[in-house]
Amino acid sequence: MATPPPPDVERKGGLECYATTSEPCSARVRSLDEDFQVEEVLKEEVKASSEPFSDCYPLYRVEKRSIDTFHLEAELSSVFGGRVRYAGMKDKRALAVQYVTPVGAKTTAQRLLEGHGYRCELVGYLPRPISGSMISGNRFRITLRDCCPSVGDRVAEVLKVCDEKRMPNFFGLQRFGVRDARTSRIGRALVRCEFETAAAEILWEPRAADDQDTARARELMRDGRFDEGLGLLPSSQDTERIVARSLARNKGDYLGALRSVPLALRRFYVQAYQAYLFNRTLSVCLRRGLDISTAETGDNWADTSDGGMSLGKIHGVKDPMSQRAVVVVQIVGYAYRNYGSRFDACIEEVLRDEGVTAREFYVKPMQEVSAEGGFRRPHMSVRGASWGLETKGTVRLAFTLAKGEYATVLLREIIKPRDPAASGFG
Repeated sequence: MATPPPPDVERKGGLECYATTSEPCSARVRSLDEDFQVEEVLKEEVKASSEPFSDCYPLYRVEKRSIDTFHLEAELSSVFGGRVRYAGMKDKRALAVQYVTPVGAKTTAQRLLEGHGYRCELVGYLPRPISGSMISGNRFRITLRDCCPSVGDRVAEVLKVCDEKRMPNFFGLQRFGVRDARTSRIGRALVRCEFETAAAEILWEPRAADDQDTARARELMRDGRFDEGLGLLPSSQDTERIVARSLARNKGDYLGALRSVPLALRRFYVQAYQAYLFNRTLSVCLRRGLDISTAETGDNWADTSDGGMSLGKIHGVKDPMSQRAVVVVQIVGYAYRNYGSRFDACIEEVLRDEGVTAREFYVKPMQEVSAEGGFRRPHMSVRGASWGLETKGTVRLAFTLAKGEYATVLLREIIKPRDPAASGFG
């Protein structure tokens, strides 16, 4: 049996191919929250002081479950009475450990804080707030249940591809929405300054998970009856409620309504579109047969640290390569330039197909969401991988990924799910 193409929702996120050729293997990723555990790994040089000092920031280790990072941020900002910083996003349906620092109360800090879905423990003090640059990666412990009999062969195949640095470093479906892959479409509309289209994606375009009341609310809002639609929206639809409330007050002011959405979420939409473009680029590269495992003459590249997990300075296509050179591919933003690399040729094909230009990522009417762009490895960086068959149909895996890499991208190659949401990927 031939390997089937990825499901429609993955293709909507730009994940248009697989790195392995095996048949699908049925399995469930998250029968329980405990089946998906992830913990941030601080870089070796990040040392927290046990005692407060002048102009320091308290560092908290946060254990969370059944709450996403955006809502955790809002909850902790309320508790601390000011903004908090964190290093990265973590799944809602997981047991996750991440670090946060409140930036409003520098020297006074409670030792322990607990709330619905989270527990914060003070672990020390830093001279500056936590950021993504302080994290080298994430450690995962994952249990797959109800697996097919050949799951062991599938796991071994995938880990071999990872060892060969041929596993594509896609952004996972969590970036886009596991049912509808919608966030990148909102981001594209923001980049194109199509603000009514962005509002439509948020408010009245139907979604697979909508119940009867929510579906009716979307119909009303499509007709401009925002007050009536607002009354039917559940409290969990907080973004929809924000935008609908603004449009109920100021009909037709789509830019103003979108500006009422928290800035971090608006930036996330634009970043999701950047991720989509990267995924599509990587899919084009793989279909062309490009080697993503090693840097070649004419590539952008970077040195690594933290055992290969962290990228150092990005070097140009004409710079002589070091022996530790790792290939990197551009993430499109307003600073993108075509340097003539083999990967840039793939980016140009995707941009033409999308009908978008790099300069559009400088969003003049909403400059605060403008995105400069950056670089990303085309292959995943997997360290310390181990696995075992615990009982019939149950597999436990453990591995560490570099910052910004997705465990679900590795898992999709094992399972090749026809319905990612039903298989527990959301």
